Amino acid sequence: MSKWPKRDRPRERLRKHGPAALSDSEVLALLLGTGSGRENAVEVARGILVQGGGLEALARLGLAELVRIGGVGEAKASRIIAAVEFGFRIVEQTEKERSSCRFESSADIYELYRTRLALLREELFMVVGLNSRNQPVHEVAVAQGSVNECRVAPASLFRPLIVEAAARAVLLHNHPSGDPTPSPHDVALTRRLVSVGRAVGI
Repeated sequence: MSKWPKRDRPRERLRKHGPAALSDSEVLALLLGTGSGRENAVEVARGILVQGGGLEALARLGLAELVRIGGVGEAKASRIIAAVEFGFRIVEQTEKERSSCRFESSADIYELYRTRLALLREELFMVVGLNSRNQPVHEVAVAQGSVNECRVAPASLFRPLIVEAAARAVLLHNHPSGDPTPSPHDVALTRRLVSVGRAVGI
């Protein structure tokens, strides 16, 4: 990139316009630091994003999967994984700070948990116990499944809620496919859990 006009170099653009002005490939190029023998860092970054399936898909890849992408050695793969993990930790810390919030709608719940669940590669079923003011008092991952299925036992879900004296509960899980459409199993499970919740007073 030394032959590029200064105004077009990612570091110069970052300094002049801020990080929001950078493309995904430019941000990734700054993370990588260097290119390969034939390509500069931005070109390598573009290739990684294409071969990795885009930014979100790239964040799901493990070390071995990243190393298989052209232009990515173990050092560059480690930088990418570390950056993703750093982002997760920032989000997690933010969520902890917001854990005293009060849910007033499903949109509030979505905003709090979407980042944590969005990039998981397997289905995860979580339950969040709430007090009478709709504030979280308990959170636990009840079950983890495959890429398209997660089996939940009502007893394992409600037992901790009863112990914690939760007044209400939020049940949520992700769809790694990216399609949020509930399956017939999702609908049937929801109805069953609602019935159990009514029976135990939650």
